[in-house]
This record gives sequence, C-alpha cells and structure tokens, in this order.
Amino acid sequence: MDIIIAGVGGVGFRLANALSIAHNVIVMDRNSEALSRLQESVDVLTISGNVEDPKTYEALKERSFDLFIAVTDSDEINIISCLIAQEKINVQRKIVRLRNEFFARSTIAQKVGISDAVFPYELTALSLRSLLDFPKANNVKSFYKTSFKLVSVRVARENSNEQIPVFSLNSNYVSVVGIDRDKKFFIPSDDEMLLDKDMLYLFGAQDDIRQICSQVNQNMPRSIKNIVIFGADMLGIEIAKVLCRNNISIKIIEKDITKCNNAAQILQDKATVINSRYGDIRFYEEEGLKNADMIIASSSNDEENIVKCVEAKEQGIEKVVAINNDIVHYNLMHSLGMMVIRGPKINAYYSILEVIGSSSLVREKLFCGGEAIGFIREVLPETRFIYPIEGENILAFIIQNDALMLLNKKFMPIDTSMLVCFCKKEAAEKCRKWINAL
Repeated sequence: MDIIIAGVGGVGFRLANALSIAHNVIVMDRNSEALSRLQESVDVLTISGNVEDPKTYEALKERSFDLFIAVTDSDEINIISCLIAQEKINVQRKIVRLRNEFFARSTIAQKVGISDAVFPYELTALSLRSLLDFPKANNVKSFYKTSFKLVSVRVARENSNEQIPVFSLNSNYVSVVGIDRDKKFFIPSDDEMLLDKDMLYLFGAQDDIRQICSQVNQNMPRSIKNIVIFGADMLGIEIAKVLCRNNISIKIIEKDITKCNNAAQILQDKATVINSRYGDIRFYEEEGLKNADMIIASSSNDEENIVKCVEAKEQGIEKVVAINNDIVHYNLMHSLGMMVIRGPKINAYYSILEVIGSSSLVREKLFCGGEAIGFIREVLPETRFIYPIEGENILAFIIQNDALMLLNKKFMPIDTSMLVCFCKKEAAEKCRKWINAL
C-alpha cells in the first residue's frame, strides 16, 4: 500500500518503522530534524512542511494513496490535515488519532472524510474498566460479534509445585490460546504444564474464564471496591470517569494543586481528590491507601509509574497497574510483577495497526505486547467446507451456539458461526491470507 503519515512524534515514528517493511510510506512534519532522524533508521520518504498548510500537499497531487494517517498531538491539527487531504489528494481511507471523541462522533468526521478514528485515552480507561469484571486478570480484550473474551492472567498459586496441565483447563467453552513464559510467547500443546509466573491467555465464555482465573491465581483480590489513581492529568481523570460505579470508591492522588482543582471540578462527587507529593509511606496509612484493591499509576512518565507501583507492592497491595507509555519499559514492568496497561501513545499505535489490518470481513486484535495476534470473522451457512490451517503456533476455533469447537478437521457451517484464529506474529501473514480467502 501507499501510505501517508502526518506527524513524526512517538506514534508516527513507530508506525513508519512498522509499516515501511511491507508498504511505501511518506511521512510529513514541520520538524525537519525529527524527519532526518527517522530517515537514518527507516526506509521512508519525508516531506518537511506544516500539515495544516495546503502547499505541503502539492507534491502529492498527481498520485493515489491507500491510507492517510493523522497522528499529531493535536485533535484540531489532525482534523484539519484530513480536511486538506480530502481536498488536495486522492486517498482511499483516512485514519485519525483523537483525544476528544466528540470530533469523530459528530458530523465533523463525515465532512472531512474520516474512515476510522482511534481514541487512545478512552481505550486505556476501558482496558482498566474491564478489570472490574475480571479482578484476577491482567488484561481483557473483546472481539467482534461475540461475547467471548480474550483474558490474560498470571499463574500464582500458594502451592507452586502443584502441576496443572493445559488440557485440564480446556472445555467446550474456554481454551488456552497462549502462554507468555520468560518473555517468550507460544501456543501450548494439551500436555504442557503451567509454571508459576506464566502469563496465561484464555479465550472463551466469561464465567468459565473467571473460574479458571480464580483457580490459577490465588493472590489477586476477588473483587475491586477501592481504587487509588496516582496522577490527575487527562488520563487519570478519564480513568476515574470510566471506573466510577455506585459501589466503587476512587481516590486520586496528585501533587499539583492546579490539576487537583481541575480534577475535582470535572469529577465532582465521583472521586476524592487528594493533594499530596505522596512520597511518605505514612501517607498510605493516613489516607487509607493500604486498603486499596487496585493501585493505578497513570502518569506519562514510566519511571514514575514504576516507582509508585513498587511502593504500593511494598505496602502489601497485590493488584498494581502501571500505565506503559514507552514499549522499552514493558518487560521491566512485567518482571517487577506489575500489571501493564497500554498508555495512550502505545494504544494509538496498536489500534491503528489493528484498523489497517482489519477489513469489513475480518477483524484483527494484537496482544502480548504485539507478539501474538487474533483474527475473527463471521462464517455464513454455505455448501463448501472450511479446511483447517496447518502450522506451528497457530490455533483456530469455530464459535457456534455459544460453544467453542477446535477447527482441526474440515467443517461445514450449517448455521451462522464465528471463526477465530490465534497465532504468533511470525505466522500472522499466513493466517491473514487463510482467513481472508475463506
């Protein structure tokens, strides 16, 4: 594909690096130094200029493009750049990163020809809300046209010597679709034994997954009633807005008094906002933070989030969540026993990749830090068989009548069903071709 990326910040740089492997990529930005750094490591073309200026697009008028991706840090600039692209060049799809959902869910999106919009702040907050329904889990992902979930949970049992074979967890309603062990993802065989600290990926019915989570993890709380959020920036406020329920107590801790006042004004009685530098362990006792079921470190600084989570674990709080803003800190956070939730920039990156890979028939979902991928599509009743896909680290299922059936032999759909496939990223292209060709 021929792709234009507007913006060479953290998200734009990573997208250019990932997409340039298989596509022709042009990156536009007014920061010529950042463009030069990009060209030193990535095989892309660059255009130095203001993406809000129609003159910047003059050199592209005689060509056709498959994608225009606007990922600057400003909603207004992203929308204006899409509007100019709509007028000045021939482009099939426009994908935009937005903080304010109003822009894309109003008539503005249609007027500027936005095909897809991603809301990374909202996505980060929704990832955390799913943990209220799966308190033992590390992460929860939803899939297109099914209530089945993909849930990751850390194996942590009081008797770590007790062996649990994978086949004992599989049923007609749930299956183990991956294990992350010592920073390596693989799809296990039925006779694989779970080890302490394995990250287990389960796909299936929600109630069945909850039971398995309780079986394999005996450390995390059974329910989440008290939540502490460190940080009252835009993300911290968005998280509080999404997590607030009638039976949930939320405290936001922030050292900047101006941010405290802003958060208190926005959230009103939905959360308690406390102004503190939160560097004293006595603070945990004085404000009752030791009773928290979940601590969330939500700043844009990964090092600060790691420190807050380490302090919380030292106070005996098991469920500590670090917002991950830079992928280089992902493994460190995991190794320190923290739950890791994608920050807005990483969420924007992965969400855009998922949008690019998805089509009207097949949807894609990245997980395990991008090391694994899931595909899903609807299968209608017809007169030809679906044959299984072969290969290592590939697993395919049919969801039919609220049950999960391993696709290990030819299958004739007699009712509308869902076809799901999980694989390591190395097998992604093979799986993508197979499921799209059905």
